[in-house]
Amino acid sequence: MKTTKKKEKNSRLAIIATIIIIVLFSVYAFYFPATMGLLDENLNKLCKTAGLDLTINIFSDYSVFLKEAVSYAAEAAEKINYSLEEKNLSFVVTSCAAKFPSESVNITSAFGKRADPISGRADNHSGIDIAAAEGSNVFAAWPGRIIETGFDKIYGKYIILEHSKDFLTKYCHLSKISVFEKTFINAGEKIGETGKTGRTTGSHLHFEVIIEGRNIDPMECFEI
Repeated sequence: MKTTKKKEKNSRLAIIATIIIIVLFSVYAFYFPATMGLLDENLNKLCKTAGLDLTINIFSDYSVFLKEAVSYAAEAAEKINYSLEEKNLSFVVTSCAAKFPSESVNITSAFGKRADPISGRADNHSGIDIAAAEGSNVFAAWPGRIIETGFDKIYGKYIILEHSKDFLTKYCHLSKISVFEKTFINAGEKIGETGKTGRTTGSHLHFEVIIEGRNIDPMECFEI
């Protein structure tokens, strides 16, 4: 009688231990998917030793599932990254109505590669040039805060607006600055006047859109 009870007790302990090990292996399986293919075989041996009429075939399925999930996540991340690179994050800008920054819409130099108008050398243009008579109004493209005004030997008199975190616009070669730093400006509000200060061949507005430290093509933001 005592021997039978002892066997039953040992059998229960073996079953409990097996269940605990299966649970632990389940947790392990989620963190170490590379070894999951070996778990089914070992657990089936354990069940057989414990006298359980049980066949386990779950961790291989976990492995397949997790591999597919990881592959899908990686593919999705790659597509998102490609989309951001391809579209230069312009969807952030075009998510709200934009005001063209000049009275004139005469684009004389586009964004990207070009020949420098003064030196004639190959150059990468960081914005667009909009030809306009000196003294023409310049407008804020989006609502924002004036974070910097000043003079630069290249850009002449300039204004930088911050519209949100990591989203800036820059207005250059101005003849007049009509705003003060730290003030809030509405979209379409006058901020200055076009001119030919700095390094330039004539009166125009050099306009830049900068997102997360990268210049994007401003013309992607407007429909003109």
